[in-house]
Formats: sequence, structure tokens, C-alpha cells
Amino acid sequence: MDSPVFASMTIGGAPPRGTIPTDDRFLCGWRVASALPLPDLLPWTGGDGPADLRIEVGPVPERLTDTVFDQPLLQVAADGTCRFQVPGVAAYLIDADARRVVVEPAMAPDAPDIRVFLYGTVLGLLCYRRGLVPLHASCVRIGGGAVAMAGASGMGKSTLAAALLRRGCPVLSDDVTVIDLASPDGPRVLPAFPRLKLWGDAMARMGFAVDGLERSRPELEKFHLPVETRFSRQSVPLRAVFHLTVGPGHEGGTTRRLHGPEAAAGIGRDLYRNGMMVRLGQSKRLLSAAVALTGIPDGIWTITHPHDAGCLDRSVAAILERMAA
Repeated sequence: MDSPVFASMTIGGAPPRGTIPTDDRFLCGWRVASALPLPDLLPWTGGDGPADLRIEVGPVPERLTDTVFDQPLLQVAADGTCRFQVPGVAAYLIDADARRVVVEPAMAPDAPDIRVFLYGTVLGLLCYRRGLVPLHASCVRIGGGAVAMAGASGMGKSTLAAALLRRGCPVLSDDVTVIDLASPDGPRVLPAFPRLKLWGDAMARMGFAVDGLERSRPELEKFHLPVETRFSRQSVPLRAVFHLTVGPGHEGGTTRRLHGPEAAAGIGRDLYRNGMMVRLGQSKRLLSAAVALTGIPDGIWTITHPHDAGCLDRSVAAILERMAA
């Protein structure tokens, strides 16, 4: 059922012009019907059933009523409806069931900036609402399992995924890795983005051309590298998580396995927008998810990845060696 906010937006007949979804796309196994262009997602090729997620373009109210969380960028109502805004980019309204998002652009609707936050914070909110676990990680398939490279922004997650891609490991996701803990055979990674966001200098070092590629944001030398033909479209069991660190006194590629509370704490740091969820009172749920992930078959690791010369090759070799053991 629509919340009062959503219901009031469609009273009186058909939705306003421009809100009708026209793009039919694939994300995390969901059918996404979107009025916003989503060219960096794969086309939907599944059945003709209803969309799992609708993205509409239209007005977003300035404020929610009955809020339980109220900050300048994020408001959350008692029924779970969320309003998120990035000034100068867009405002996003997520319904309580996490099945509908209304986007009010502050720039051209096809601007990549709008998708940066749609695939970031908005996707994170959708995942938490749907009982899924988003990690701040890029992810590839090695053998029959998924291996996530997690860490803060700027640690080189996407670059490491690209280097593993060059070694034949298909990509499952970039920057946000969505995990289904409820799968009967253990945690599974849901395939998300058939592209990697890479800085121009990293692409040059790895021999990828930037000509004709879309920039992540116009002011950044960061590009969307499409990987459709080397994208794993099926969900895959999660085997291991490598948390990228800059360990003093260690060269790149030094690994250490974490156990018990230390492993849970490591996963807790890697949960996407974990601070936001703590402020929303979700600490108990986050702890439960972190503990559940410590039981994956090949474990939780730290790996030093300090960006020095040769670091990338050492990190790739260390991960492949651990996964072959």
C-alpha cells in the first residue's frame, strides 16, 4: 500500500507526464522499470511479470511528515518512507516497501551524477529495507564463488576488480556489493553493475582506452568501463571478503585472516553506509549481519594495498593464491 506521501502524488488519475517508466533493466536480479535512463544496467531479458522496482521522475516533497529521523540530506518517516537529497543533483523519495523511487532531478535527467547516488545511497536504503546486506565493496567471481574487495572510498576496490577481470574473473558488482543472507545455501552475491568506475590513470596503466566512455561525474577524471561481456549475471555464493588496508611497514599483498569478533568487526566497518543505519537504530541488525558473514567458506581477510609501484600485481597474486588454496 502506498504511504500517504505516495498516494497524494497520484490522486486524480494517471501519473504526471514524464513519470511513466520506459526503460526495462536488470539490477540484482530485479526487473527495474525506470523513467530515468539507466544505460549502464543490462536490459531486462526475464519474464513479463511486474517490475520489482519502479523508478519515476516527478516532484518530491520538500519534507516528510511524522519523521523519526530528520537530517539535512536524509529524512525517514515512521512508516519507512525515505527522502534523500543531494543539492544540485536530485532529490529521491523511496517508498516504505522499497519498490518505488521517485526522482526529482536538479540537472538533466540523463546526467550520470544522478545515477551515482541512485546506485549508491539510494540502493543501500533499498537493500536494507528489503532485508539485503550491502557491502562497500567491488566483487568478482573466482571459480564458482564470489570474492569481495571491501574498503573505504579511494582504496582501489574498482581498480583491483579490473585487474582481476584481466586475469579472467568476471565482475559481479562495483563499489556496492549486495548480499542475500536468506539463501538456503548460505550468503549469495546478487549481480549488480556491468561496469567499473575507474580513474583515468589506472585505466592507462592497465591498457584500457577512455575514448568515448562516460565520466562518472563531469568534473572527475573517472570513467565508466563497460564489462557486459565479462559480467556474471547469476547470483554466486560468497566465498571470501578481503578488506583493503594500508598497513605501515608492509608491502602490498600481505594477507591476514580474521576470526571471531575481529572478523565481525571488520565486516561491520565494510557495511555500506553503516553510520547512517546506526543513526536509524539498526545497530542490532547490522551486528547480526556481520556475524552471519563471518561463516563464509574462505573467510574474512585483510590485505595491504598501499598503491605503490607493483602493489596491484602483488594484491592480485595474493588473492588468487588464497582462493586456490
